[in-house]
Amino acid sequence: MNSWIITHLWLIPAAPFALSLAILCLPKGRRKSAAALAVTGQLLALALSILAFVPTLRAPGFRAVQNFTWFTFGQQTLRLGFVLDPLAAAMLMMIALVGLCIFVFSIGYMADDKNFTRFFAYLSFFSGAMLGLVIANSLLLLFIFWELVGLASYLLIGLWIEKPNAAAAAKKAFITSRIGDM
Repeated sequence: MNSWIITHLWLIPAAPFALSLAILCLPKGRRKSAAALAVTGQLLALALSILAFVPTLRAPGFRAVQNFTWFTFGQQTLRLGFVLDPLAAAMLMMIALVGLCIFVFSIGYMADDKNFTRFFAYLSFFSGAMLGLVIANSLLLLFIFWELVGLASYLLIGLWIEKPNAAAAAKKAFITSRIGDM
C-alpha cells in the first residue's frame, strides 16, 4: 500500500481539480450536487493524504520522489514530479482537513448566494492547487501550482464581479500577485 500511494501522489491534488471541472459542467440549479462533489473531492484528498502520511511515520528521514518526463528535446529531458517527506505529508493532511472544514462551513454560508455552484468549483480548484504546491518537487512545478493558486484566488475574489468593489479587488489581487511572482 505504501508504494501505491507514492506512485499515485498526483491523485491528491487531482481529486479536487477533477471534481472542480465536474462542478463547472453541472446545470445551473444543481446546488446540492455541487456541494456534494466538492466535499467528496476534499474527503478523497484527505483520505489519500492520510495514506501518504502513514509511511512517513515508520521510517526516520523518509523521503520519496515520483518523477515523470514532461518534455524531451534531443537528448535532454525535463522531469517533473512530486516529493513526499514528513513535512509535505503533514501539510497535505492539514490543507485537506482545514479545507474540508471550510467546504462544510461554506455550504451554509453560501446557501442563498446565486454563485453557489461556481464558488464550490473555484474552491475545489484552489484546494487542488494548494495540495499540488505542497508536493511539487521542482521550482518549475512549484511555480505552476503557485500560479494556479493565484488564478483560483482571483476567481474567488472576483466571484461577485458585478460589484465594482469585488471587480477592483480581484484585479488588484491579480496584479499584486504577478508583481510578487516576478
